[in-house]
Amino acid sequence: MIGQPVRLDVEVLFPGEMVRPPRVSLSEAPGAQILRFETQATTMRDRIGDQDYVGQSFEFVLFPRRGGEITVPAADVTLLDRNGDPAGTAKGQPVKIAVTVPPGIDPSGPVLAADGVSVEQSWSPDPRAAQLKPGGAIVRLIRRQADGVPALGMAELGFTAPEGVRVYVDPPVVEDRSNRGNVEGHRTDKVTYVFEKAGTYDLPALTQPWWSLSDKQARTETLPGATVTIAAGAAGRTGRQTGWVPGPVWLVVGLSLVALLLILVLLRARVAALWQEAVLRRRNSEAAARRELLRAAGAGDASATYRALAQWLERLSASERRQARADQRLGQAIAQLERGLFGDGASWDRAAGAGLAEAARRFHRQRRPSPHGAADPLPPLNPVA
Repeated sequence: MIGQPVRLDVEVLFPGEMVRPPRVSLSEAPGAQILRFETQATTMRDRIGDQDYVGQSFEFVLFPRRGGEITVPAADVTLLDRNGDPAGTAKGQPVKIAVTVPPGIDPSGPVLAADGVSVEQSWSPDPRAAQLKPGGAIVRLIRRQADGVPALGMAELGFTAPEGVRVYVDPPVVEDRSNRGNVEGHRTDKVTYVFEKAGTYDLPALTQPWWSLSDKQARTETLPGATVTIAAGAAGRTGRQTGWVPGPVWLVVGLSLVALLLILVLLRARVAALWQEAVLRRRNSEAAARRELLRAAGAGDASATYRALAQWLERLSASERRQARADQRLGQAIAQLERGLFGDGASWDRAAGAGLAEAARRFHRQRRPSPHGAADPLPPLNPVA
């Protein structure tokens, strides 16, 4: 079924002894998402005829994202000598799978196929009781759990909002729990809605369609939206004084202070909105994502580094992302990280993380515009005579 995880085991066996564990990778499959979650393969032994074999089993997980026939590419195996240098190659056989889109399932959405799926959400503050003014914000947390589906296999939700509301989406928090070989994925998505002006706003509901493998039924988990009312900024009040009548100088000073107070009250909401927007813009900037990437890479955590890397690349322009992949040092570091997580199990440690961080710093310095300006290689779109 579409969205149903397919386990793919690649077993590499050597007669007699295994000099060094091989590297195994799978190329991309159109219409599917292929992931590898274990950085270490499983050692195995077998006897075929009169010959003893030893080798390793490599586990991949494939998620079909469309219906029809999907060709799973052949596994690429790199054989290594005792020093870890390439000593030869081997190749498996491609496999074809037929993917069905059940009735009642929209294949264009984030489909899950599992024995059980749970989805829940929370709001902070509560939209029904919140007293917000322009510049205020509400945080929405979406938690999804699926039996047998790793968290990275859960497709993105589409977050939208009406005009006058800005949407800021944080990187997802993913966690996989394994029990006797069964993986249970947990994913938390966080989105912040910032309201720019007074009014009433309807934040849309979200749906998670899924196919129940146990009872063969199409199901949908719905997360209700919310209606939020933003009040206009309150204007200050002045009371009438009795008794002593101030002289001309004190009258001017008093009126000036009252006018200044009124201006501050009227501008408070706008200043708060601008400040909130500036903070969120900085938090969602390329520089913030780059700092998080450098921190995660320096810690040597491959999973955290990959999530930070994906967030940083997302905040680059399309041409800059291509340049980052094409950069020799940065491209090699990214490839090593991806092989370690999803491919042939390449090693990843603090030294490798430090290398990626240095490559990212070098790429950032190179992508800065020249202080003297750079000539545009394209002619003007609408030249003026």
